[in-house]
Amino acid sequence: MKAEGEPTLSVGVKALRSVLGAAEAAGIDASSLARAHGLAPEDLRNPDFRLSYRRWIVLWDDVVERAGEPGVGLRAAEALSIGHWDVMDYVVASSDTVGDAFERFSRHFAVISTAVRHVLQVDREEARLVRQHVPGAAPHRVATEFGFANIVLRFRALAAAPWSPSSIQFRHPRCVDLETYTRIFACPIRFRAPEDAIVLPRALLATPMKGAAPELCAVLERHAALLVQQLPPAQASLVERARHALALELHGGAPRLATVAKRLGVSARTLQRRLSEDGFPFRALVEKTREELALRYLEDPAIGLAEIGALVGFSDVSAFYKAFRRWTGSTPGQLRERSVA
Repeated sequence: MKAEGEPTLSVGVKALRSVLGAAEAAGIDASSLARAHGLAPEDLRNPDFRLSYRRWIVLWDDVVERAGEPGVGLRAAEALSIGHWDVMDYVVASSDTVGDAFERFSRHFAVISTAVRHVLQVDREEARLVRQHVPGAAPHRVATEFGFANIVLRFRALAAAPWSPSSIQFRHPRCVDLETYTRIFACPIRFRAPEDAIVLPRALLATPMKGAAPELCAVLERHAALLVQQLPPAQASLVERARHALALELHGGAPRLATVAKRLGVSARTLQRRLSEDGFPFRALVEKTREELALRYLEDPAIGLAEIGALVGFSDVSAFYKAFRRWTGSTPGQLRERSVA
């Protein structure tokens, strides 16, 4: 079991669906594969679901073993259309230039994965997009190849002029026929390099993007930044992680212990015990999370009082008012009026 305080590293549901899509393309029953890894259909439909980085890597390994195909990550990237990564694709597409797009991609990559960072390094002649793993996240060959193929194919499709990297550098040895790498990257490939990097001519950074739209990009980037802010802290206690999971579950009504435990990758009994040990029994944590969210929503005059009740998991407005009075000694309307006065 992961120790308390260990980094909570995760990937978004789109990254999870990518692996299952690769499995389907390789002739593997993705539904059976998902069940074998403890994933329910509702997990795959939930846009807020996140899978631990460790489980994502185990899933990749299973797909490679079942398919008998070490290049499955590269082929998975080829199969993904623009829009698969939602806001991240659209932020890139609406940026002014390739350089701007790389900067925004790197800034908000946690939406896709909190286990990896990308750093754009620029000198007089070339630029390098370096892939770095945060402490606690081991580099993984298939995931790295999948990631770099995604970047090159997407930026190539969205830039206003054709381009290819100067070179691709991988820390790992070659495990796939060179023709596959060359077809995707269209540049020299270096294996056993000191770092994982996409090397580009510096002049490429000034290349316009086909869909450059500054005003739209600003809106999309604010949304991407909000998604990153809503992620659990990198060093989160179980209580903090449970509080975050509850905030996501409350939109669907009163959260269940078993559902929250599944999000966190622990059993319901373990979650209940560890929360109680920390002084936050599950019901008390639900109440506290509801109160904090309700007070936060109340600050926004555009959100109606009944809507706030629904957002914090109450299907009945009177039940929400009763709970709110218990928390604060006032009704939501009274507290909002006092804050405006």
